[in-house]
Amino acid sequence: MTGSDTEPRQTPAEVMAEINREQRLLAETLEELGEQARPSNIARRQFAKAKDRGTRVFDEARALVFGGGAVRVESHLVQPEEGSIVLKGDDKVVTTYQSRGQLPPEALILVAGVGAVIAVGVVAWAVRRKRK
Repeated sequence: MTGSDTEPRQTPAEVMAEINREQRLLAETLEELGEQARPSNIARRQFAKAKDRGTRVFDEARALVFGGGAVRVESHLVQPEEGSIVLKGDDKVVTTYQSRGQLPPEALILVAGVGAVIAVGVVAWAVRRKRK
């Protein structure tokens, strides 16, 4: 054994500085968790998610009806960075969209035909109801 093997690797001041750093880091982490767990912040995040989902569904429906826009091809979860803190429901989803072309004329004729049948049915129902 040499004399250098028995010497401490850190001085007491360095150990105290490291402890203080870790305590500050822990305090900051707890503060962030407290902020994320606040009911108003949870509600705000959930509202934003619901709004995003609703917007996405609306955009897809509009793309199907009008034939333009984009259609979702695929979605997958993104793994959080190592060491990050993720609360339940804070998953990140990446969605891939593909541009759609115009609907073929046959589809437009079909939609017009279905619309006409529905309109005739509603008018017939209203006339029949009025006679009673």
